[in-house]
Amino acid sequence: MIKKLIDNHPVLAVILLMLLTLAPVMALRDYSPSNELRYISIVDEAIEQGHVLVFTNQGQDYADKPPFYFWLMMLCKILFGGHCMYALSMLSFIPACIIIAVMDKWLRSSYPDAFSSRQRAAMALMLATTGLFLGMTVFLRMDMLMCMWIVLALWAFWKWDNGIGNEASQRLLLPFYTFMALFTKGPVGVLVPPLAILVYLGLSKRWKDIGKYLGVVFWGILAVLCAVWFTGVFLEGGAGYLNNLLFHQTVDRAVNSFHHKAPVWFYLGLIWAVMAPWCFATVPSMVTGLVRKRGSDVRPSEYERFLALTSITIFVMLSCFSSKLAIYLAPIFPFAVYLWPAVIRRKGWSGWQSAAILFAAVLAAVTGLAAALAAFACLVVPKLSELVSFPFLRSPLILMGGLVLAYGGIKAIVVSSKYKGAWEKPVSAVSVSLLIALFLVSFKMPAINDYVGYGNLCKLVPESGQVYTLQVHRPENMDVYLGRDVYNLGDDIDSFLLLAPKEGTLILPVKAFGESEALGQYLENLDLEYCGPYAVCSLDPLGEKQARKHARKARRSR
Repeated sequence: MIKKLIDNHPVLAVILLMLLTLAPVMALRDYSPSNELRYISIVDEAIEQGHVLVFTNQGQDYADKPPFYFWLMMLCKILFGGHCMYALSMLSFIPACIIIAVMDKWLRSSYPDAFSSRQRAAMALMLATTGLFLGMTVFLRMDMLMCMWIVLALWAFWKWDNGIGNEASQRLLLPFYTFMALFTKGPVGVLVPPLAILVYLGLSKRWKDIGKYLGVVFWGILAVLCAVWFTGVFLEGGAGYLNNLLFHQTVDRAVNSFHHKAPVWFYLGLIWAVMAPWCFATVPSMVTGLVRKRGSDVRPSEYERFLALTSITIFVMLSCFSSKLAIYLAPIFPFAVYLWPAVIRRKGWSGWQSAAILFAAVLAAVTGLAAALAAFACLVVPKLSELVSFPFLRSPLILMGGLVLAYGGIKAIVVSSKYKGAWEKPVSAVSVSLLIALFLVSFKMPAINDYVGYGNLCKLVPESGQVYTLQVHRPENMDVYLGRDVYNLGDDIDSFLLLAPKEGTLILPVKAFGESEALGQYLENLDLEYCGPYAVCSLDPLGEKQARKHARKARRSR
């Protein structure tokens, strides 16, 4: 039955496999402090204050992101009566599945009957398991949803340009999808489709067609939709919020970023890591998709040229921006991955391609064996897991997951050497084993969550009393769990010892104990509970007196 499903509906089979294997991690994972917990807090404030277009975080204006993703999160809370991680993860999972389905359809429309069902399934698996794409499939961020709109916009252009479907529909859908990309994440969403189309048409010497696709209708629809949005923002939040949204969070971040600033060459090295394990196959295809095979007169197809130019255009554009993060490269993934099989079809199998697939197989085998060995050692010597500060490693599930991944890698090595050029076999072996390994390991998420978010940590905090944090990353959004504000004491231990509160609860990282002898002496008489890398301390009424005494000793010892 499974074989029949793969033969008849390869992409559906892959999506069902993803749904099955990723379900536990989507249901059991905690919110990460960096963004997810902050988004939850923003949504809670928006619902409480009745805001629709203007958002705040801890009472401060939050104009970093457009409203569409927050609307979906608000809808989830209203429907489920609270924040449900599984439901919220669907805001990334469903767009990922749509991207895979659209790219598969794009490939089939350009090369009818050229790729078998097994090859199409392998391509879907390759994209699904490409490093950061796999993470974005379950992570709560706007990037995957924005990528979906970008893919849909460029697919609409492609169909329009190649006479596929209804031209009137594509004429309207192209600007609508582009606006939705903007409305989901911001400027990157509105820049990618027109820039990709402009570069493609320009390098194809079709300058007259630019006005056809990026003319009055395109910019007119964008302008009307943006005008409605910005007018609503002005009426709800005023000129200051609108200025923050339009200029401070766009132009300022692009030219001289106040967050995540990095040099122009930053992505040249990073792209290999974020597209692992398939990076040595997919990244070079962005260039080889534009180059003829040596000794051949066969030119790259228009499909190859468009996907390659789109990938390069996005990469160059993002490199020019001051603000840089690995996840910003997300729009490149679908085009680079689905470009690869077209390049192979035209240029044929090569030693480089064999090495690229072998790298992915070896990486899977080594990673799986390392995880299995670590879990086995911790099971045999239980104290070892405590020494390495990861108690969850002492688990048969980690052992089994590591062995499954190692098996997939070893199988891929064998089949790639036995069936040269049959790339779908090793790709499927590595990808399926990776998803099954993740499925097994994800049942340990309740314990792994100690190192992911603050949910388990906040369960140790008393239901009443002030909560203080010292050297904790973005602690302000713990109010989602605690139901009350958290007082952040910053990172300065000496200042804390001088102004230590008399009572309440203190949360701090365990590593801070070794950074200050005075802090260690202050905490030695307090009740401590541990959760992952953090400790929860119940402060005593004499804490202030002890802190001042230890602070004076610390200053004298310098």
